[in-house]
Amino acid sequence: MGSKRAVKAVADLDDETIPAWQRQSMLRSLQSARARAYARSDRFVTAATRLLLEKGNADFTVQEVIDRAGMSIRTFYKYFGSKEDLLVAVYETVIAREAVPRLRERIEENKDPLLRLRAYFESLIELAQAGPARRTLVSFQNRLAERRPTDLARATKPQVDLLVELIKDVARTRPLRDGLTVETAARLAHYTVAAAAHARALGSEGFDLPARALAQFCTSGMGFVGIDRLIETREARPSDRSPRGRSGR
Repeated sequence: MGSKRAVKAVADLDDETIPAWQRQSMLRSLQSARARAYARSDRFVTAATRLLLEKGNADFTVQEVIDRAGMSIRTFYKYFGSKEDLLVAVYETVIAREAVPRLRERIEENKDPLLRLRAYFESLIELAQAGPARRTLVSFQNRLAERRPTDLARATKPQVDLLVELIKDVARTRPLRDGLTVETAARLAHYTVAAAAHARALGSEGFDLPARALAQFCTSGMGFVGIDRLIETREARPSDRSPRGRSGR
């Protein structure tokens, strides 16, 4: 009886009968195990990302990933159910660690909220010109939209959240078009720009639209006007750029 109670105590951190020292010990053990799990799964994602960049496509095997990561196949299947699960992780990591930080870096060159929103759209289009690896990611995203929409929504959430943040900042001083909420405007703009960016990345004929024109289309559709005047003012007064933007140049 006592043995069963001890097992239960070790398994349930919320059990009030567990002494404080034991709870702390268990927490440290769990944190250490979690850190090891993050490090191991990240090695697989890093290996797959490098293979993707080197090959320009996803035509590599799980064994190639395992060999590159220096891990075992048993460890791989402990964290990922399949190669596609790994590619989802790669896609999500690229969005969170590369795309969104690069977008933020470009955005921070501007102080005015409307110029920051415009910089987001333009930068997203520019990111679509990254070559074969980018085309592979776009093709995979289209596949996710059809087969795993929940995973796609989770992966793109940091990007959509950034867009919502930028639109909110503009909407504090400029009203949105009647009938639009910030969230609806963000979704509409996200899908519009994503479609254009994907077409450019895939080299679709007729989709070499200027980034500035697309940004103008999206901001005007939201009801925000006056970008051209802001651009003229910024170009006439370079001090309108933020200190971070100037130091990064």
